[in-house]
Amino acid sequence: MRRLLALCPIVCCLLLSPLAARAEFTTSAQTFVLDERKIRYHALGDARASVVIVLGGGPGFSSWNLEPVQRRLVELGYRTAIMDMLGVGENAASGDALTGQALLDAWVAQIEGLRQSLVDEGPVVLLGHSWGALMALLYTRAHPDAVKHLVLLNPVDPERRAMRDVVEQIDRRRARELGEAWDDERAWEQQMGASDDTATRARHQIERALPSYFHDYARGQRYAEQFDASDFSATLNIEGWRAYRANPVDYATIREWDIPIDFIGCRNDLLMPESLDSLQANLSLARVEVLTGCVHFPWEEVPGHFTEALTRIVSRPAGQEAGDAP
Repeated sequence: MRRLLALCPIVCCLLLSPLAARAEFTTSAQTFVLDERKIRYHALGDARASVVIVLGGGPGFSSWNLEPVQRRLVELGYRTAIMDMLGVGENAASGDALTGQALLDAWVAQIEGLRQSLVDEGPVVLLGHSWGALMALLYTRAHPDAVKHLVLLNPVDPERRAMRDVVEQIDRRRARELGEAWDDERAWEQQMGASDDTATRARHQIERALPSYFHDYARGQRYAEQFDASDFSATLNIEGWRAYRANPVDYATIREWDIPIDFIGCRNDLLMPESLDSLQANLSLARVEVLTGCVHFPWEEVPGHFTEALTRIVSRPAGQEAGDAP
């Protein structure tokens, strides 16, 4: 349990600050029904265009901070959708009691419900950021014919090799940036916090972790101030990792898919180079884009270079089907 809880802030995108100015989705929500539950989502772009579903990090975090990625994809000619997963943010009331494999199955079913609400038939493109890359793989394992292109953005690799030392990296960088002494004996206590309150402990973890996911530590602190406790479920974060560890997506299964897989990542990401090394050692990636000057949020840190890389990944010659590998 200790190690599992330590992973909570690893791929998160958020900070829970009671004093922060709350940000949220800026577009109107649409809904579809899944097992009698109304699921909210946000879609932009021409309804006739090819569809990209963008999946966010966590697990257990809101996805509104991916709106810049969504807008760039719309500018590139796609219809693009994002949504909070069951139990989180706008869809918090729909799934907070889910646990274990049932949680991952429900999230996979939610993605399938969104796909069906966006297209009459046929496959879509999935772009997954951080944990969202694993969520994209979980969905593809269940529905391989529903996906025509996978884009992994600063992903956690399927075997989670990149995550082995991330907690220590986060805490060491925080100590260095803030001029604190690094104490290996107290690292766990510092990481977890002293409170028994779940929200307080989660806030403590994320406040310590998030700035390390920015090249400019102070900018990461400012970015974090947009988020609050409604953006995060610590319970689902723990349950999501536990369930994935029990039933991960293996490389042999991925190699069976006839689907191009592309990679976009930051050279200084805390998951690099292990994540990319693992993917390249086990898969034939269609394209690899490695960006400099960023850590985990390239659309915020290097928006111009990110847009250029995304354009190279998802654009195609005239006459080629959207999402097909060039």
